[in-house]
Amino acid sequence: MMLDIANTAVARGKLYVAEKRCEPIPDTWAMDTDGHPTTDPRAGIAGTILPMAGHKGYAIAAIIDMLSGVLSGSRFGASITGPYVSEGISGAGHLALVIDFAACRPLENFNADMEALIAELRATSKAPGTDQIHYPGEIEAESDARLRKAGIELPEATAQELHDNASKIGVVAPF
Repeated sequence: MMLDIANTAVARGKLYVAEKRCEPIPDTWAMDTDGHPTTDPRAGIAGTILPMAGHKGYAIAAIIDMLSGVLSGSRFGASITGPYVSEGISGAGHLALVIDFAACRPLENFNADMEALIAELRATSKAPGTDQIHYPGEIEAESDARLRKAGIELPEATAQELHDNASKIGVVAPF
């Protein structure tokens, strides 16, 4: 298997082809400079190509299934039991990549370039009604920090289920 894709809904070249042919583009391909979906290829070229999904999301899911399932010797595809099924063994495999950035380049240069990338992402034109652009993982990191201070409120039924299951295996729950 090999995956070779742009991380956008379509390659930018498709907008140039549509522009040359004087044809509209699907409104799922790009936003104009004001952050509105557009069918005008020129407006899309001037604005932003939208992120991928559809067949590209499928391709990424297939590659991840191959790496975390087939490569690890775990289950894959439809043979995995989901997390909300209480019977059976999940069989889900996992993929973790560890990269020593300092082995690739000086860490201070990497950190400076990461800050520049984050600043560039944040400076991108926002869609109407959007207050801030977040980089991947930022919302989750902020939530983690907040919940570590405030704690996590569980619905009573969930707390009781956890308590009951803990008791079944001899764990004394502190709640």
